[in-house]
Amino acid sequence: MKQKIVITSVMLILLANSAATVSANSSATLMGANEVKRETMLGSPLTTSTTAADHVPDQPVMSAGDQATTGKKLPASFVAARPLVEISRLTLADVQSRAVSDSFNLTLLHLKFFALESKRSDLKMQADRMITRWPMDTYRLPDTPEKIVNHPAYQIPPDATWEQLLWLGPTVETNTVVNGLMSSVTEIVYGMNDMLQAQRNELELTVKQLERDRWNTELDLDEAKEGIKLNITSQYVQLLALREQKKLHEEALQLLHKEYNRLRALQDQGVAAADHMRGLQFKISQQTTEVEVQNMNYRLALLQLCFDLGLRYDPSMVLADVEPVEVRLPPRKQTEEIVTRSHEMKRKWNELKQAWWEQANTKSSNPHGHSYLAANVALTVAQTKQAQVQLIKLIDATYSETDHTYQLYKAAQAEVNEAAANYTVVQRRFQLGSVPSYELNQASFQRQQAEAKLKLLQLQYVMLMSKVGAMEKGYIFASDIAATSKME
Repeated sequence: MKQKIVITSVMLILLANSAATVSANSSATLMGANEVKRETMLGSPLTTSTTAADHVPDQPVMSAGDQATTGKKLPASFVAARPLVEISRLTLADVQSRAVSDSFNLTLLHLKFFALESKRSDLKMQADRMITRWPMDTYRLPDTPEKIVNHPAYQIPPDATWEQLLWLGPTVETNTVVNGLMSSVTEIVYGMNDMLQAQRNELELTVKQLERDRWNTELDLDEAKEGIKLNITSQYVQLLALREQKKLHEEALQLLHKEYNRLRALQDQGVAAADHMRGLQFKISQQTTEVEVQNMNYRLALLQLCFDLGLRYDPSMVLADVEPVEVRLPPRKQTEEIVTRSHEMKRKWNELKQAWWEQANTKSSNPHGHSYLAANVALTVAQTKQAQVQLIKLIDATYSETDHTYQLYKAAQAEVNEAAANYTVVQRRFQLGSVPSYELNQASFQRQQAEAKLKLLQLQYVMLMSKVGAMEKGYIFASDIAATSKME
C-alpha cells in the first residue's frame, strides 16, 4: 500500500511538472503575442522586460551597534551557515560521536545549567545579606507628673514647691507627643521587618526552585546524550535498512530482465506468446519505478543524516555495516531497579521534595493558602505514582518487543537455511539439465530475499538492544511516556 502511495505521489509530481511546463509555454506564447501586438501599436520594439524582483530596493547593511529595523538588512556574517565537513565514509560509532559533540540541544542545556547555578548563587547571597530585623528601643519618656517627679533623670528634690514645678505641664505634653511619635515609628519598623522577612522568604523559595531546576537540567543533560545517541542510531540503522531494500529491488529488476531476455529468445523461436512479453514488460516498468523510489528514499535519508551531522552531502558516501552481534534473548533486569535509575522518576522525586519544602516553609495568612500547599503535595504524589505505572508499562513493552524480534529472527534464520538448501537442490538439477535457468534464478532470488529479511531483523534487533541499553541506564522515551499518558 505504501509503495502504491509513493508511486502515485511521484506520478502526481510528474503530472504537475508537465502541467506547469505546458502552462509556462502557453503563457510565454501569449506574452510573446502581446509584445508583438504592442510593438505594432506603439511603433517601437520592446528591448527589456521587468519583474517584481527588479523593483525591490536594496537595503544598507546595519552595523554591530544598530537595532534591527525594516530599513536595513542584517550583516552576512550573522546569518552565515556553518561550514560543512567533507567525509567519504561513516560508521555507527562516528555517527554517534558527531551527533553528541555537534548537538545544539546539549549546548543549550549546558548554558542553561550554568545560568541557573549563577542565578541561584546570586539570589542566595542576596538572601544571606538581607537584614530582616531592625532593633528598636522600647524606652518611653515619662508622660505624667508623678513619673517625672519620681524619675531619677530629672533629679527633683523632695521639698520642691509647686511654683518650682510649673514646667511639668509643658514637659508632660511634649513627652506624650514624643511617645506617640516613637510608637508610630516602632509600628513602621515592625511592618518593614515583616516585609523584609517576606522578601527573604520569597528569595529562599526562588533559590530552592532554582536548585530543583538545576538538578533537573543535570538530568536533562544526561538524558539528552542518551536520546541523541539513540535517535542517531535509529536514523543510521534505518538508512542501512533502506540500502538493503534498495539492493533487493535492484536484484528483482535484474531477475525480470533475465526472464525478459529468456522469453524474447523463446519468442524468436516461436515458442513464447506475445501476451507474456507484454505482461513482463509491464512488471519491468513497475519494478523500475520502484527502484527509482527506493533510490530517492535512500538519498533523502542520507541527505537528512548529513544535514543533522553537519556533513556535506555525497550520494556515494560509504556507510559501514554495524558490527555483527549475536542475536539472543537479553537478560531482563528487575523492573524496580530500572525505575530507580530512570530520569523521569528522579525528576518526580525533585518535584515532590520541592512541594514538601514549600509546604513546611511557606507562611500563609489564611487557611486557603495552607489548603493549596497541601493539595499541591497530594497532586505531586499522585503524578509520581502515575509516572511510575507508566514507566513499568514501557519497560515491559520494550522487553516484550525485543523478545518478539528475537522470535522473528529465529524464524527468518530457518527460512534462510531452507532457501539455501532449496537453491542447492535446484542448482544441482540445473547442472543436470532437468530445470531451466528461470527456476535457478528464482531460487537464487528467494535465497536473497530470505537473507535480506534476516539482515533487516538483525538491524531491528541492534536498534532494540540500543533502546534496552538506554532504558536500563535511565533513559526512557519521553514520547512513549506522553503516549501512554494520553491512552490513560
